[in-house]
Amino acid sequence: MPRVRKLPEPKTGNPFVYKIEYTPWMRVKLVLGMILIFPIRMIFNIVLCTMILISVRLGAIGWKEGKHLKPWQQFLMLYIVPHIVRAWLFLSFGYYHITCKGKRATVKEAPIAIIAPHSNIMDSWMLSLFTWGSALSRRENEPLPILGTCLKSCEPIWVDRSGAKAVSTVQQMKDRIQSPGMWIPLVLFPEGTVHNTEAVIGFKTGAFLPGCPVQPIVFRYGQPAHGLWSHFGHKLPVIFLITMSQLYNAFEVEYLPVYNPSKEEKEDAHLYAINVRNVMAKALGKETTNFSLEDLRITQLFVDAGLPKDTGLIEFNLINNIFNVRVGPLKEMAARFIEMSTCKCARVGREEFLSYFCWPVSEHANLLFDEYNTCADDQDRMRYREYVVGNCVAERNSCLISAGQSASMPTCYSTSIILAPMIKIE
Repeated sequence: MPRVRKLPEPKTGNPFVYKIEYTPWMRVKLVLGMILIFPIRMIFNIVLCTMILISVRLGAIGWKEGKHLKPWQQFLMLYIVPHIVRAWLFLSFGYYHITCKGKRATVKEAPIAIIAPHSNIMDSWMLSLFTWGSALSRRENEPLPILGTCLKSCEPIWVDRSGAKAVSTVQQMKDRIQSPGMWIPLVLFPEGTVHNTEAVIGFKTGAFLPGCPVQPIVFRYGQPAHGLWSHFGHKLPVIFLITMSQLYNAFEVEYLPVYNPSKEEKEDAHLYAINVRNVMAKALGKETTNFSLEDLRITQLFVDAGLPKDTGLIEFNLINNIFNVRVGPLKEMAARFIEMSTCKCARVGREEFLSYFCWPVSEHANLLFDEYNTCADDQDRMRYREYVVGNCVAERNSCLISAGQSASMPTCYSTSIILAPMIKIE
């Protein structure tokens, strides 16, 4: 019976790791900037941040979910706040010249704006210069004193991540889209997380479920991108310090043509998301990758357990497309893999694997390990990625056996490989 033997290796490295390699001259400039530039910019930063927070606070007063801001609040957010933000970026961060290419579509032409890559601490502020847009944000952000206030001033759609509320979120998006001119446009970062921009990671499908036209918008920062923010890189205070200590920082935004979905794309949000991502990646001159937000969530489990950062990278989008597996089972597999890895490294050895299931070394036990471990560079040590694929293949074969379709499978494979991943033998 045919089964997946080996998936292609990722074309790009870990998208969630980023640290600038500073040359000696760059270090000298950075130290001089911290001494001569940073103190002056910090004064501007305090003054202008206070002005922004007061303005945003006024813009959010009295706002209730599902309601519009008052006309004077809309004027404040649309015409006053962007000028304060521009002064803040100019005086506090050295963004002296910001380049804008293309033309922003109207709300009727494209009710949703899609932005990528999401990579920098300045993304949201840059966005506020060109588009006052409404965002989707998790419900937990609502009571936060600063972030929650900023979001409320943009008439957000609060997202409850429980399954029961998912349909309600999509319906709110559709209601706004079907009322052109009444709501400000939705502006979304479909990647769902920040990364190092080596490639464009997988898009979440939420922005594409309504099936309406979208306008892709791409962000480009100067290199090296001092404000680039990734989960396994510099901490936020360090990023702000480095960015504010630069003499000059560069930024460019480009509005791409409105993307009108085909009939097939309207019916398949996943296909729609992939095609829009390909258009944006081409404009950026970047590759696409099968890594996604789910890879980061799984990777964090391994990092918390003391394993290397690359351990949990499985290219979730690729695995999900083949096996239709969800994050929950993958986290359970990760927990088992962490238990197996007694040496706390990125691979599990043959003996660790068999010992975890309390199996003696035998021909059949070794065959089981070999069925899992398809990694050619180390036949005696298995990665989490191979372990996941082996479990998914085993689950698929288990369903076929239940349906009476296992006649062509070797006996040792059809029995042991199905039970081993799921049951720890006591």
